[in-house]
Amino acid sequence: MRVIAGSARGTRLYGAKGYRIRPVLDRVKESLFSALGDTVEGARVLDLFAGVGSLGIEALSRGASHVDFIEQHRATVGSISDNLDRACLGEKADAYVARLPRGLARASGRYSLIFIDPPFRIDRRLLESVFSSIKAKGLLDEGGLLLYRHSRYSRYEPDQGEWQLEERREYGDSVVSIFSTGEQESRI
Repeated sequence: MRVIAGSARGTRLYGAKGYRIRPVLDRVKESLFSALGDTVEGARVLDLFAGVGSLGIEALSRGASHVDFIEQHRATVGSISDNLDRACLGEKADAYVARLPRGLARASGRYSLIFIDPPFRIDRRLLESVFSSIKAKGLLDEGGLLLYRHSRYSRYEPDQGEWQLEERREYGDSVVSIFSTGEQESRI
């Protein structure tokens, strides 16, 4: 795993030993960040189920102003901190050990981008709770985007009354669904 563009381009990212991760492939990251374009520049980003921090660190490398990472495993959060230091981006981020959705209490303010990249085998009720908590707490800016990476076989789709699907991109067994609140015209 590595950062593919921006100020930290080429920086290798490492995970905690003993933890199985499902890395975001370079071609998937490149496609997503190309679609986001200028949206990343100056953005406040929330990276949930952050893993090694690949998506949030890529956003920082491409000009995001700040990223809050939330991950439930202490060792994995340690990897995020190490990866941020390796990329010289640590001063622009905070990484928290917390279970979701309760961990959303750590989120401060509103975000223009939210990444949700849970394990492919995750309880549907947990996802429902995360999505509804984000909406209830008003964490996504008007005009902001939420990127949800999931298995193509996943049966969970966020409530279309609360979230507007802007785009859906498929990459093998992986799918990225891009949502907005529908309150303002999308930036994609």
